Amino acid sequence: MSDLARRYAQALSGLTDDEEALRRTAGALMEDTALWAALRSPAVRAEEKERILARLPDLQGCETLLHFYQLLADKRRMDLLPEILDAFRDLALAQRDCARCVLTCVRPLEAAELSKLRLALCRLHHKRDILFDVRMDPSLLGGFTLELEGVTYDKSVRGALAGLTRQLEERRMA
Repeated sequence: MSDLARRYAQALSGLTDDEEALRRTAGALMEDTALWAALRSPAVRAEEKERILARLPDLQGCETLLHFYQLLADKRRMDLLPEILDAFRDLALAQRDCARCVLTCVRPLEAAELSKLRLALCRLHHKRDILFDVRMDPSLLGGFTLELEGVTYDKSVRGALAGLTRQLEERRMA
């Protein structure tokens, strides 16, 4: 996530705390492929983008978000919107003493496994709760990796094999 996206998210969080409205309206912009392409296109003038946004029914009654999207369009930063959504969510979680964790594994973890992992991470990172973003990656061969607050934990078979390979190469070089 870029620093610029974090700054936009922080500025937006100073104006609104309605994450649901942000997700709903941003989703409406990004789901319509033609609209999303036009909003991101450098060939479409900023004034046209602002007029398009002002006419969208999904943005009616969401003046703060409308002005925010118009600002992104004017600055040619609409491509940052998915990152801004993630950063906004992270800020909202941090205010509630929670964090988002990207969990990559070969197979989905069972509820009991996820609960134990959540408990351990809450203790380790001093958080009230952890929300998991679970992704599947068969190339891990087994185990899992975690990314939480800039820290990566690699408990995968692929990571263990890579570590073993490094150790063997270091011994061979010595």
